[in-house]
Amino acid sequence: MNKKFKILLSTVLIFIALAYLSVSFAIRNVLPYSPIRPYRCTQSDIQTLYSGIANPDAVGLSWQDFDVMVKDTIMLKGWYISASRTPAQGTIIMLHGIASCKASMLPMANLFSDNGFNCILYDSRANGESGGLNCTFGYYEKKDLSVFIDSAIVRFPGSGPYAVFGSSLGAAVSIQALAEDRRLACGIAESPFAHLRDIIYDYFARMTYFHFDFIADEALKYTEHIACFKIDSVQPALSAFRVTQPTMIIHGLDDKHISAQYGKQVFDNLAALEKEWYPIPGGTHYNLSQVGGGAYHNRIIVFSKSI
Repeated sequence: MNKKFKILLSTVLIFIALAYLSVSFAIRNVLPYSPIRPYRCTQSDIQTLYSGIANPDAVGLSWQDFDVMVKDTIMLKGWYISASRTPAQGTIIMLHGIASCKASMLPMANLFSDNGFNCILYDSRANGESGGLNCTFGYYEKKDLSVFIDSAIVRFPGSGPYAVFGSSLGAAVSIQALAEDRRLACGIAESPFAHLRDIIYDYFARMTYFHFDFIADEALKYTEHIACFKIDSVQPALSAFRVTQPTMIIHGLDDKHISAQYGKQVFDNLAALEKEWYPIPGGTHYNLSQVGGGAYHNRIIVFSKSI
């Protein structure tokens, strides 16, 4: 074995060892936190980064703070927005996506209010101004929604019946909540995922440009320990088999973040006799309202009246 070959072999072995140590470190200390510790979007972010509406006053809505303490002593910060006309037809609970906040739902809340619905908007746990370290993609969040209904019944008598409108993460939570809480009369889920493990595989693939699912699986074992829930217990596509309330699934056909096939799988599994699949050609994960336009808004309002 000549000297050059020994040097080359040593270099290769050192590289392999360093790569192994780096991947092992990432599996234990970086990747497990990536899905469950989202960036905390604020109302200022919505206003400055997305040219959005930061608070209900900006669109002349009648509102009040509606904060709720959930069972694991996490404070969730919310708003109760009154319908612009009386009597109200009911109350829509609105759930934002991951790394977003309640302010992102204000344009839709304005639409619902104008059409006679009260709205409840709140920052999901580990998002926005709400407490909590970890996002669990519906495992605890579906129970949080039920606590808001409990509180609304007491604080706002006559505010029922209740429905849910959720986007992305909020859509996945909506499906799981509909399966658990029959006080929800109907639901609209915009861009839901079907199985949490699959969407995390997709997320890691976008981060690394490779599908190393075995690495994701190892990292997720630590995620489960950190956030105290089982990844495979979050499967909206399976929850859909227990959803009997009227439900609409909306999905952009050009969505690169959550494939439309996931939304269609959730829709196909719904046990509801009254259900609607609403695909939007040219729609991505973030532009459904803009691409769908007036037809999109009208269809949502018409469906919501099944409350």
